[in-house]
Amino acid sequence: MISAFEELRIRGHLGPVGVALTQKLVREELARMPVLAGHELDDVVQGFFVDRLASVTAMLMAQARDEASFGRLLRKSIRHWLIDQARKTGGGVLRRSIEKILKDDAFEQVPDGEPGAGRWRLAGTDGAPFGGDLEPLVKAARGVPDVRVPKWNSDSRRSPLADHASLVAITRAVLTKAEGSLELAQLVFVFTQRFLAALDPIVVSAADVAESAELPSPEPTAEDLVIAADTELDTGCAAVAVHARLSADERTIVPVLHDVVAVRERLGLGRSRAYQMIELTRTKLVELAGTGPDAQRIVLEVIELCR
Repeated sequence: MISAFEELRIRGHLGPVGVALTQKLVREELARMPVLAGHELDDVVQGFFVDRLASVTAMLMAQARDEASFGRLLRKSIRHWLIDQARKTGGGVLRRSIEKILKDDAFEQVPDGEPGAGRWRLAGTDGAPFGGDLEPLVKAARGVPDVRVPKWNSDSRRSPLADHASLVAITRAVLTKAEGSLELAQLVFVFTQRFLAALDPIVVSAADVAESAELPSPEPTAEDLVIAADTELDTGCAAVAVHARLSADERTIVPVLHDVVAVRERLGLGRSRAYQMIELTRTKLVELAGTGPDAQRIVLEVIELCR
């Protein structure tokens, strides 16, 4: 069978074999990037071709010398493009936030020559590379108390998930629970689950909550949030920002989250779907308001705004 390299030389462009190889490589590289989990393979491949087909084809024609180099060059192009896509998402910003946190003196990268080289661990420890279930690490991240969200900076569209001290505390708790070193991708996955509201905004209406489905991920981008800390004015600004990130259905039920009957009446839902919407909205409020000392005041302000 003709190779993708030979096909390119004969045709002057990618053919069926080259497309099949691209799909295979995209699938493999997507698996390395939890922040892009949920993206349909066909959509990603199509996006890659739309953005890079001409430039990648020219590069392969000029630089590929055999099938092996063809594959390496194509994979490198796909990986760089996927990284660009990840950086455009909330998860991409999340990854960069974690990279900054790992520069703290509390953490260190496993040096070359040791098991798990390149992974991250608590400074001064020598545990083995962690390879177990990540769910206990997610629970450890969620168990860190007093997570504070930073003040709104009006000069920036995006804001951090939480303040530096909170993110360091969460990372420390996760690595302590792991009792060893973690890959950056593992840390990104854990933080993604901890800060579900930090992902790209997705408007979820009551109609989207399936009767028997698991709870949808809380939607909006906590990095886009304007959340305040100390003064009454800051609290009001934070509440307005949180209110802006709620869907119409969520704003409708925020004042009556304690009353499932009222939620059913306002949204026209069955009991189980009403409970799902209540839990989803509560989770979202906690994610967006944080768990710092002003969180309760922010939530109370949001309730008043929704009324």
